[in-house]
Amino acid sequence: MLAVQGLVAQKTIDWNQRMEPAFYEWVIGFGFNTVNNSGAQFKDLTNADHYAFGRIPFYGSLETNIGHRWKVKGLVSLNYFTDGKIFDGQTIKGKSVGGNDAGYGSMDLLASYYLLENDTYEPYLSAGMGLSHFGDYVALENPQRYVSPTEMFTFNLGFGIRIWFSEHWGLNLDALGKWGIGVGSTNHHQSHVGVLYKI
Repeated sequence: MLAVQGLVAQKTIDWNQRMEPAFYEWVIGFGFNTVNNSGAQFKDLTNADHYAFGRIPFYGSLETNIGHRWKVKGLVSLNYFTDGKIFDGQTIKGKSVGGNDAGYGSMDLLASYYLLENDTYEPYLSAGMGLSHFGDYVALENPQRYVSPTEMFTFNLGFGIRIWFSEHWGLNLDALGKWGIGVGSTNHHQSHVGVLYKI
C-alpha cells in the first residue's frame, strides 16, 4: 500500500513539474497588421481591396509562459479602412475623396499552445476573446448615409509561428479568425507580422 501511495505521489509531482514552467519569460512584440472585414469569407483572399492597411496599421503585444508549452498573450491593434477598401460588402468612400476612413481598434487576450520544443521555430495554436471597434464610414453605394461605429466582443481562433534569429530577437507571423458575439456583430480575420524581443 505504501509503495502504491509513493508511486502515485511521485506521478503527481512529475505531472506538476511538467505543467509548471521552468522559468518565466516575457516577450514583447511590435509590427504591422491587416484586417479583412469584406464579408466575402474565404473568397478573393488575394484581393488587396479586402484588407485594411492604412494610416497606422500597427500592433503591440506582450506574452509570457503559464505552463509547459502554454503561453498567454495580450494584443492591441490599430488600423484604418481607407478609400476603395471593401467593408462588409460595401466599398469605403474614404477621407481622400470627401468621405470618411473607417478606423479599427482591437484588444485581444489569447492562450497559445506551442507544438514544438525548438529553439528556432515555434509553431503554435491560439484561442481567446477580444473586443473590436469599427469606426463610422460612408459607402460609395450610399454616399448620403453615415454608417454608425460598432463595438463587439469576439471569440478568436488562430495559428502562427515564432522564428528566433538570436537569443533575444525573433519574428512573429500569425493569422487570427474573429467571430463576433451578439446581434449585429460581424466576423472578420486579422494577420500580424512583427518583431519580437525576449526580455
